[in-house]
Amino acid sequence: MGNPIKEFKNSLDGLKQSLDGVKQSVDRLKKPVDEVKANVQETLDEAKIRQAGVKSEFSRMKACVQETKAVLGEVKDTVSAASEVLYAQKRYKRLLGRGKKSDIAGSAG
Repeated sequence: MGNPIKEFKNSLDGLKQSLDGVKQSVDRLKKPVDEVKANVQETLDEAKIRQAGVKSEFSRMKACVQETKAVLGEVKDTVSAASEVLYAQKRYKRLLGRGKKSDIAGSAG
């Protein structure tokens, strides 16, 4: 039999080496995980920026729709007023035409 203290010390040294190997393996595994975390965070930040842009664009489009509605309301009012004017002109011309016909009929007779 050998020296038990020396064997115990060798066993401890072997365990330390194994532990160092495990630590190195963990460190090697941490690098890809850290890289994935960084990529996820970068993607999240970009998504937040895009979301802000989309919200801004949506608000702008909503304002354009409201402006278009207002313009369409004005157009509707203008078309209604124009139709009333055209109807009044048509009536006026008809009334003038009747007056001339009765003048012509009255002077011929």
